[in-house]
Amino acid sequence: MSRKKHKAPPFVMVRRDLLKDPEWRKLSSSAKVLYIYLRAKFNHKTLSEVTLAYSEMKGVMSSKTMSRAFKELMDGKWIEKVKYGGLFGGVSSYKFTGQYKDFCYMGFKV
Repeated sequence: MSRKKHKAPPFVMVRRDLLKDPEWRKLSSSAKVLYIYLRAKFNHKTLSEVTLAYSEMKGVMSSKTMSRAFKELMDGKWIEKVKYGGLFGGVSSYKFTGQYKDFCYMGFKV
């Protein structure tokens, strides 16, 4: 009889101290949702920047709301735009900034 390995479903880790942070609490709901979606796209193996196309958020929030949320996150120093995209430039790239830019998991900085 073989044992089946149960793999945990994909998830996004949110630190408890982040949830209690006064600056986090000031963010709009849209900015918080966008931040979590950006975190979900982060690849901890390559530590690369993240991209999130407006089309990926279709049905979650409107493009106008998404633009406001991106601006709010950048103004609050949660993310920084490192590559500008656009109509012919592809998708913009972002990196995480501020005190929550790194996640520590099992002794590794992610």
